[in-house]
Amino acid sequence: MTRVQILDEGFNDLMEASSLAQDERAIKQALRNFTAAVGFDRFAYLNIRAGDVHALSNYPAEWQHTYLDKNYAAIDPVVTIAKRAMQPFAWSQEEHAASTSEAVRFFGEAADFGIRSGVSIPVRGGFGRTALLTLASDRPCADAEVRNAIHAITTVAFVHVHLNRLVRAPHSATVVLTPRQSLCLSWASMGKTMDEIADLLGISERAVRFYVKGARDRLGATNTTHAVRLAVEQGLI
Repeated sequence: MTRVQILDEGFNDLMEASSLAQDERAIKQALRNFTAAVGFDRFAYLNIRAGDVHALSNYPAEWQHTYLDKNYAAIDPVVTIAKRAMQPFAWSQEEHAASTSEAVRFFGEAADFGIRSGVSIPVRGGFGRTALLTLASDRPCADAEVRNAIHAITTVAFVHVHLNRLVRAPHSATVVLTPRQSLCLSWASMGKTMDEIADLLGISERAVRFYVKGARDRLGATNTTHAVRLAVEQGLI
């Protein structure tokens, strides 16, 4: 019997490693370590909005260039499912064997680079963006599952927020938010209440209010909505 890999076992390590990362390269290494620890070969983090795609991946370089140059995010069935479901899900080339000719062609090209199955964890970003972490394998079936969807989504959201903060830091003002402050504001920008953010992060509502107040104070904002706007303008979330 094939052993099913439980991805939840690595989420805490990924979150901790991401919080300690000081640059994009360190985030990439954290993702690489997480990918190997949970039994996968490749990973791809995508930050998508319409035709604008930012990627961080250890996929073969030729496939990365092809994917971006041909704007494959627009036809990638995994991205399509992610935007619709907004929940962790497994996928495989075999599942789409009877799909559209475009999807069959896409998966056929991906398979040439050893990408045949995987698990993807999407999270909705602010201003129409979708962040997506995909773990991929050359196996016909991923043989993996996520048991705690909230934990998975929170982890990807944490990586997303921290990576954005690191990438945009050279262009931002002198204000610096902690990873928790950035994450709480990011969830607030998606319309989440303090109570909902507390549930997502597994902390108390009082702690969430503490982080949000700290972010407001650092930004000089009059309220949370103002803090979100300032943080977005300064590239902090």
